[in-house]
Amino acid sequence: MDKSILSLKLKEYRKQKGHTQEELAELLDVSDKSISKWELGNGYPSKKNMMKISELLDVSLEVLMIEEQAEDTRLKRSFKYALVSYFIIISLTILIRGIKEADRYKDILSSDVSEIMKIVIVNFGQNIYIAIVPALIIGLVSHFYLIPRQEAD
Repeated sequence: MDKSILSLKLKEYRKQKGHTQEELAELLDVSDKSISKWELGNGYPSKKNMMKISELLDVSLEVLMIEEQAEDTRLKRSFKYALVSYFIIISLTILIRGIKEADRYKDILSSDVSEIMKIVIVNFGQNIYIAIVPALIIGLVSHFYLIPRQEAD
């Protein structure tokens, strides 16, 4: 897990107040391993614990919540990349297959609208699963590689 604002600053805030990890853990009613994990960036405290940390260390809750909001934004952006990629890949797949099978569809415009819709739906149904794996890969690559690089720049 990447270092978060919380993990980078929690140790500093804790030491400013003169608490050890054990003391802070006792005040929060968690294990000292949890405090260590949070400070190393290997996990996040619950919202309830974030509120307690905010009070105990006299740090605004907004500062503690910034990282959680950034992670939510990162997940939404990754999902958006995957979804857009999915629609692009499915559209290209249908287009390419339509071109390859052009003879099959040369009289399509002389058909009525219901027949055209039936052909479109059948083709979409036949090709819907082809784009899932590449779109998931694009979403994961963006989540774990592209977006962190953009945020670092």
